[in-house]
Amino acid sequence: MLRVATMLLLAALGSATLAQPREGTYRPALGPPANWQINEHHTLIWDGAPYLPVGLRVAGTTERVAEAKSAGMTDLVLELPASGVGWDATLKAADDAGMRYILCLNSLAPTAKGVVVEPQGYRVRGITEKRSVSLQLPGASRALIVLMTDRDGVVESTKLVPITDGLLQTVVEPKNSLDHTLLVYPEMASLDLPDFWEGFDRHRDALVGALLRHRPGPGLRGILNPLGALVRLATRDVGTVPTSPYFRDEFQSYLETRYRNVETNQRAWSMSSSPITSFTQMARLVPLWNGTKGVSLLWDPVSGETYVCNSKYSTIWSDLQSTIGSIVARRYNRLVSAIQAACDVPVLQEWAGWASAYESMSPAVDGLGMECSSTSPSEIAATAGRATSSLLRWRTPGWLVATDVELAGAVNPADSLKPVLDDLGSLGARGWFVRNADATLKAAIAAEAALRSRDASFSQWSPSAVYFPENATNPAVAQRLAGGRWWLPSPANGNRIDLGSDFFGYRYESGATSFIALWTLRGTARVQLRMLDPKVAQFESADGTDPQPKLNRKGVEVTIRDVPLIITGTTEIPVPEPALNETIQRFDQLLGIAEAQGRDASEERFFFRDALNGFDRNPSGSFALLRQQTSKLNLKLATFSWIEGESSRSNTFSEVLSVPGCSGGAVLSLRSQLNPGPDGYYAEYTVPVKSDAEQEVWIAASIPPGSTSSVRVFVGGQTLAISAPSVGRYGAGYGWYRLGTTRLGGNSQTLRLQVDASRGVEVAIDAIMISPTRQKPSGVFPPEIVSFQPPPR
Repeated sequence: MLRVATMLLLAALGSATLAQPREGTYRPALGPPANWQINEHHTLIWDGAPYLPVGLRVAGTTERVAEAKSAGMTDLVLELPASGVGWDATLKAADDAGMRYILCLNSLAPTAKGVVVEPQGYRVRGITEKRSVSLQLPGASRALIVLMTDRDGVVESTKLVPITDGLLQTVVEPKNSLDHTLLVYPEMASLDLPDFWEGFDRHRDALVGALLRHRPGPGLRGILNPLGALVRLATRDVGTVPTSPYFRDEFQSYLETRYRNVETNQRAWSMSSSPITSFTQMARLVPLWNGTKGVSLLWDPVSGETYVCNSKYSTIWSDLQSTIGSIVARRYNRLVSAIQAACDVPVLQEWAGWASAYESMSPAVDGLGMECSSTSPSEIAATAGRATSSLLRWRTPGWLVATDVELAGAVNPADSLKPVLDDLGSLGARGWFVRNADATLKAAIAAEAALRSRDASFSQWSPSAVYFPENATNPAVAQRLAGGRWWLPSPANGNRIDLGSDFFGYRYESGATSFIALWTLRGTARVQLRMLDPKVAQFESADGTDPQPKLNRKGVEVTIRDVPLIITGTTEIPVPEPALNETIQRFDQLLGIAEAQGRDASEERFFFRDALNGFDRNPSGSFALLRQQTSKLNLKLATFSWIEGESSRSNTFSEVLSVPGCSGGAVLSLRSQLNPGPDGYYAEYTVPVKSDAEQEVWIAASIPPGSTSSVRVFVGGQTLAISAPSVGRYGAGYGWYRLGTTRLGGNSQTLRLQVDASRGVEVAIDAIMISPTRQKPSGVFPPEIVSFQPPPR
C-alpha cells in the first residue's frame, strides 16, 4: 500500500511542474485582499502598481524594525525561523509602522540522514601494521569500515563500528606489511543533501502551521527560502545514499518500473551472483565507491552483507541520482504549493547553485534571490548573473530580487550604492535589499528608495541574454554586450575552442539548443570561415545585427566583432582563416627556434604537416591537430615549466577528477572529511630546471575563499605562500595564484605543494607554472614563446 501511495503522490507532484501564471490574491490577517502578478519584465505588480523596493535585510526583531523605520526605511527582508518563534511581535511591529517586507526563513533546512559515500575524503592511509584508529565523526551513529591493500585494491576486511559522541574508535590489523588504506562510510546527517523525507514533512507542517497561526499582515510581499538556510540545493553529484524508509520505498518503485525483474536490475548494476531475490533488498544497497575511489562492493546496511559488482559498468549511481533529483524537484515544488495555499504571496528561492528545484523551464517557485558582495561590475555580473541566467530560461516570467547586497569591501559604501543597484537592475533585479548598513549607508539607501519609488521604468523592460557554458569562462566572461543583451554563464554542456590569440569560441549544448559562438577582440572585420559544409549553417550576431554571410568555395565570409557570432544548424567548428595563418606562422617560428637550438622537432613537424595536408578535406578536425602540435612544440622549447596538477605520482590528495574547462581536462582534487595523517595533505612534482635565473612560481587552482593561507609550496629550499588574489580566472571557480620567486639548481627539483588544513577542506590543483619571465598566466593555455604579427586589416 505504501508503494502505491508513494506512486500516486509522485504523480500528483508531477502536475506541479506545469507552467502556471504567476499571480494570486493575498489575504492578510487584517485589511483588504491584494491581487498580485509578476509581469513579463520580472517585476511584482502589487494591487496594480509595480513594487520596486529598496531597503534593508535585517534579523527579525522588533528592535531592528524600529531602527530601520527611524532610518527612513519602508522595505525589509526579515530573517525569522520557520517555526514561527518571534513572528507575532516582529511582523506586528513592521505592519504597525506601515512597512513592507519579505519573510526570509533563516532556520537551518532539515538534513538527510544516510550513508556518506565519499571514499575520497573519508580515508586513513599508510596502515602497514596493527594499530588503533580514532576518528572524529560528529553526528554519525555508526560507520562501515573497509580495509584494502593499496597495491591491488583487494578488500581484506569489513566491519560495522558503532560511534559514540561523534568518536569512532577501533583496531585494524592488516594481514601483511604492505601499505593499506582504511575507507570509512559513516551513517550521519549530510549537509549537502536536504531531508526530503521525514524531515521534509516536519518542516512543511511546522512552516504551514506557523503561517496559519501567526498570519502576517498587509505588509507581506513574499516568502524567501522555503526550505530555510541551505549549504547547497544542487543534487547532481550527491554523495549520500539516504537511509529513510520512505526513500527506499520510492527507490524500490523506481527500480520496479525501470527493470521489471530483479535479475535485470542485477545485470544493470554489474552484480555477480547473489542471493538477493526482491526489489526491497535491491533498494537498500549502497555502492562503496564514488567516482574513481572506493571498492567494487554493494553494502546492505540492514543485513550487513556485501555483494561483489563491477563498479566500472554499474548503473546504481545513475539510478540513485535520478531518483533523488526527481524527488528533490517534486517535493520542493510541493512545499511551494503548500506555502502558497496557506499564504498566497510570491515564494522565492535564493540562488544556491545550478539546482533542479529552479533549473527547469517551469519551476513552482515564483522567483529567485540574487546575492551580491562586490562593487565591481565584472564581479556583480559573474556572481549575481547566475540567478539571472537561471530565471531568464524559465517558460514564464519570475520575480528577480537582489535579496542580499553587501558593500562591506567598498571604500565608501554610500557612494558605491547607486552604481551597484543600477548594475543589479540592469541584470534584472526588481528589488534591492542591503545588509550590514551603517548610518551613512542607511541614509543613502533611504534616498535611493525615495528616488526609485517614483521611477517605474524598471518594470517596463527586461534583460535578454546569450549563454555560455560555465566551462568556457575565460575567454567567455559574464558582461553586458552591445545592443543591451547580457552574456551569462549556464550549466549547459560545452567547452571553449582553441582558435589562437585573435579569435575565441565555444560550443554550447542544452536540450534542443545547440550552437557555436565565435568572436574577436581585434575590431570588426570580414573574415573567411573555412568550412566543409557552410550551406547548412545559419549565422546571427548576439546583438541581432546581420553578419552578412557570403558563401564561397572555401566556406563562408562573415563579419566578426567583439560580440559573439552565433552559428546554428551545424556541429562543424568553423575555422577563421586568420587563425589558420597564425598557427602556421607560429609553428614555423617554433621550428626555426628548434633548429637554432639543435632540438629535435621531427615528430611535431610530421604530424603538423600531415594535418595541414588534410585541412581542405576536414578543416575542423585538422585545425585541432594543428593547434595540438603547435602547443606541444611550444612547451618543449619554452623556458618556463608547465606541469599538470594531475601528474603528481606521490600525493595524499583524494583523486584525479575529469573537469572539462581545465588544463588537460583534469585536476588533482582534495576533498577531506577527516583530519590529515602525520604527513598532512601534499602533492609532489618533479620540476625540470630550465633556467638558473630567478623564477616566479604560479599555481592554477580552485581554493575556497579564506583558505588561500593554508596552501604552501616547498621548492628550492624555500617555503612560498599565496600573496595576492587570483588572476586569469577561468572555468568553474579556478584562477592563477602567485606564490613568489625562487632559484633552482641541477637538472630537476622536487616541488611539494602542501595544504595545511583539517577536515572539511576542498582544493583542486589544475596546473603549476614556473617561469623566469614576469608574466601573468591566464586561463588554461600556456603562454606562447613566439610573437604573432597579424597582417593589417
